Amino acid sequence: MPETTRTDTDTHSAQTDGIRTNEDRILDIALDSGLIILQSGGETYRAEETMGTVACSLGAAHASAFVTPTVVMLTCVDSRNQSRTRIERVQDRSINLGRIARVNELSHRLVDHRDRPADLRKAETVLRRIRNEPLHGKAGVIFATALSCYCFSFMFNGSPAEAACAFVIGACLRVLLFALNSLRLSSFIVTIIGGLMVSLASGLAALSALVPGAGNVSISVLMTLVPGLAIVNAIRDIISGDLVAGSARLLEAFVIASALSLGAAGGLLLIPSLPGVSDLTYLTAPPASFALAFLATAAFAWFYHITRYDILWAALFGAAGWIVYLFVSHELGNQFAGYLSGALIVGLCAEFTAVVARKPATVYIVPGIIPFVPGGGMYQTMFEVVLGHGDAAAQKAFSTLTAAASIAVGIAIASSLARLVSRFRQRKL
Repeated sequence: MPETTRTDTDTHSAQTDGIRTNEDRILDIALDSGLIILQSGGETYRAEETMGTVACSLGAAHASAFVTPTVVMLTCVDSRNQSRTRIERVQDRSINLGRIARVNELSHRLVDHRDRPADLRKAETVLRRIRNEPLHGKAGVIFATALSCYCFSFMFNGSPAEAACAFVIGACLRVLLFALNSLRLSSFIVTIIGGLMVSLASGLAALSALVPGAGNVSISVLMTLVPGLAIVNAIRDIISGDLVAGSARLLEAFVIASALSLGAAGGLLLIPSLPGVSDLTYLTAPPASFALAFLATAAFAWFYHITRYDILWAALFGAAGWIVYLFVSHELGNQFAGYLSGALIVGLCAEFTAVVARKPATVYIVPGIIPFVPGGGMYQTMFEVVLGHGDAAAQKAFSTLTAAASIAVGIAIASSLARLVSRFRQRKL
């Protein structure tokens, strides 16, 4: 459980005798649902909407939520016009799309049965089970990490030798991260050490003539750590009008990229003859590109704890989006149009499937955009900064932010179209 700070404001406190009222339980259930979403990598607007929906479905007359990446606040007003407020401060966050989907399912069930007496005990039990669900075993996580690195290496036009090195180094990186996390070091220090390990391992592989260069292996492995997804989500928050959450996520992404770059630069300082990171090219053969993007997306989807059935759809959407990205980029000669088109395809497929399966679209969008998030560009930007190459860093930064914005706009367009269709159907009914 994260460290939390809780504040209660009750105009007519019924807890002076130590008894929790139904109103307090409703507030706790609603707050916990939003907290789980935020801790699991969900969007701030989703956490706010879910808390309000859960609270009102359980009997609150009115609910108002405010969420940032580190704070969750909820105020509920009961039928007697008495208000209660809870505030929780969140420090631990990860990505667990399975938990988001299950909280969303609980919210739908509560809305469907809102005319019946609320079963608070059952809702509390469901949330407790969601929070206590076991995570994947370490062996599976290590293999999924190695497989994604292997696929990314080929997607970045790497050779079989580079892909094999990426597989081994990716597995070693995940083992190292498990060991470092057990020491309870800060995430910044852990990320620096991870970047250093990848820099040294890939560089030594190049010096040993196992691979022609370190660039492909380094970026392929660091794709599992670089904050490409974070920067896309940050821009999505900003586009949706949530400037506080978007700015916080953007800053967090730059901090992570800086830590990785410091670690990679440390490898150059320890062994000055290590080759640097070069620009990457992409494999363009459609069948191979589709298969590699499918496997890479599936590995991330499994790592993010979604169901096997949803993994299949997310992987298909990710592979389709990647093929569209490659096609549009090649035909128009514009990479950013490719990013927007690929993200639009992923977003539209995700929104349609979300309606049919009654699950949040983010379950399919987050792993689906993994193949073309600009993680490598983010890393290269900060790497140039660490080396003191200001002009190159500025160029990379502009390219990376433009790519991330293109992806975010594509997803936003898909979401807007889905909402328009939903409103049209509701009016027609």
